[in-house]
Amino acid sequence: MNYIIKHLNKCILFKHLSIDEISQLLTNITYHTRLYKRNEVIFSPHDLADTLGIILEGSVDVQKIFACGKTVTINRRFQYDLIADASIFANIDYYPSTISACENSHLFLINKSNLLKLFSRDERIMCKFLESVSSRVLALNNTIEILSLNSVSAKIAYFLMIEQKKQKSNTIKLKFTKKSLAEHINVSRPTLSRELKKMQVKGIITFNKRTIEIHCLEKLEELCSI
Repeated sequence: MNYIIKHLNKCILFKHLSIDEISQLLTNITYHTRLYKRNEVIFSPHDLADTLGIILEGSVDVQKIFACGKTVTINRRFQYDLIADASIFANIDYYPSTISACENSHLFLINKSNLLKLFSRDERIMCKFLESVSSRVLALNNTIEILSLNSVSAKIAYFLMIEQKKQKSNTIKLKFTKKSLAEHINVSRPTLSRELKKMQVKGIITFNKRTIEIHCLEKLEELCSI
């Protein structure tokens, strides 16, 4: 129990509360935790959209899997992030995407009725929840913007500009693999690698594993118009 509460204390919903306050708040609230192995599906479009997840440990991928077998990674969520926050109160019966563990992960799971009880006990939790959902909507808008661009270089440039603002640094630390990045911007991994190398040769960026150093923001802005 103490392990769970200490981790919840770092989640956006509970950061404003002390360990003791969280413990008291969860009294008579039904929830459970579960360990998921790497690649195990947590939620799928076959599951009723009635449960919110909080990642206590690990990370998960949010993916759209099409009938043709193609998979597009929409987002990757990490420790202390919420999952299915945009689905649980939507006017839908089932989750719109597949959420699976990228690594062995431990999740806190709470259904809609018990989440509403938490909202009634502390309105700040509801405000933080709405803040999280709003952030997801903005992130989705950014993804749509990327996918609407014509060239691969424009997609990469736009993604890097978003991350530069988000991380407040010209040194971009990728939280996921290049394979996941390629899926995120809907290009093949070889194409992504080829375009990154071209941008490096031109002196716009340098990259090493999961770190990308931006040398010229102006050139990135120019690429977005190609």
